Amino acid sequence: MSKKKAQKIFLAVFRIFARAFILDLPILAVLLLLAVFHRITYSGAWGIFISVFSVTLVITALAFHETEKFIVYLRSLAQDDNTETPRFHKGIFGSFRLIDAFLSVKNLWSQQTLSDARILDNLPDPLLMTNNQNQIVFANQSACHFFGDVLHKSVTQIFNDEIFVRSFDKIIQTQSTREWFEFQYEDSQMYAFQVRIERLPAPAKNGATIVIVLHDITQLKLFKQQQADFFANASHELKTPLTIISGFIETLQGPAKDDVVAQEKFLNLMAEQTKRMTQLVQDLLELSKLQMGQKNQQTDVILLNEILKGVIEDLSLKAKQYQKEIKLKLIHDIPRIKGNQNQLVQVFQNLIDNAIKYGAPQSTITVSAKLCNGFPQKSDKYLTDMRQVVMVGVHNTGNPIAPHNINRLFERFYRVDTVRTKSIEGTGLGLGIAQQIVMEHDGLIDIHSSPTRGTTFSVYLPIDL
Repeated sequence: MSKKKAQKIFLAVFRIFARAFILDLPILAVLLLLAVFHRITYSGAWGIFISVFSVTLVITALAFHETEKFIVYLRSLAQDDNTETPRFHKGIFGSFRLIDAFLSVKNLWSQQTLSDARILDNLPDPLLMTNNQNQIVFANQSACHFFGDVLHKSVTQIFNDEIFVRSFDKIIQTQSTREWFEFQYEDSQMYAFQVRIERLPAPAKNGATIVIVLHDITQLKLFKQQQADFFANASHELKTPLTIISGFIETLQGPAKDDVVAQEKFLNLMAEQTKRMTQLVQDLLELSKLQMGQKNQQTDVILLNEILKGVIEDLSLKAKQYQKEIKLKLIHDIPRIKGNQNQLVQVFQNLIDNAIKYGAPQSTITVSAKLCNGFPQKSDKYLTDMRQVVMVGVHNTGNPIAPHNINRLFERFYRVDTVRTKSIEGTGLGLGIAQQIVMEHDGLIDIHSSPTRGTTFSVYLPIDL
């Protein structure tokens, strides 16, 4: 036995005897007082004291053993949450109320820890925790969705960005306790995040010392960019006809002041530009009204096949001018639906007119309508809206729409940037208006485009509106 261990045992024994003696000291005083007044003999007093002291010594030794075991358990628990709980004796010789109370609190803490972990795991924003070796020791579900399996990987390996690495190094080197910044992360697409990195006040049980929260601001950035593009495009669309009209006015006031032929020509051109501006303003007002939720009455009983026939008849002359033919293909008997007839006419006019303008020369545009058991599987409405729907498709052949352009077609003023589209007149608001109208009718617009099959705009409208 080592000297240090012997000293430890001696101190433990001494403490037990000292505590037992202190506990029995009042009894000894009473016994000696009784002996002074000759109530009992001194030998009897010492005999009773030794008996009582022996019992107290045993109880103190058992309680001391339980207390020491409890202290050892607390120390190991502070270092490892998975420490096995030892068996404590109950009753007067055992753990008493202190240990029982602690075990109840520990059980409550464990439940709260599990709840907190579940809350972190279900946060909508990605959350990561790292240790001082830059290794990721925790990632919630959102983080795994964005960045994949990142556990035990280096955080700088996942985010190889200069701003991110510099801010993270400041935390690691304790030059800062909290860092805020924005950075972009590119995977299958570009994401924008507002990042907060903060050092924890004490190491967590999993060894985490730093927490990283990434707030996805991609949609906010996109909205701001769309807003800036909208004002730029609106200004451009209005500025061009105004510049043309202003030039014609100056010409009519000057060199062509008395030229009747020039006046008639310029006035016709000015009328065309004024009509273009009027249409642009009307489209802007219509789109703004739809986006602000100012719904029109949707109580018209609508026969879609009659609407489609009327729109095709109205656009047949324009189709001939573009050397195209429009065919209507009704696959089922289409039931009546409720909605706003004028708005739906506007939707199909826009889609068929686009097919005429952007389809291949000397081609056929096919307008079809059929019943479907529900919305397309890839849409968000597939599982949430189980109603039967009518699908109206407008198909044309021609140059396919690139995948990165499809998602932006409904943005205000957005037009596919090709030489051919630049030569075709349009405000760039038609598809945005069409989408808003279809959404007001609880439906959706889907787009398919490929080099071999052409382009199809599909409008899905529920029957029991």
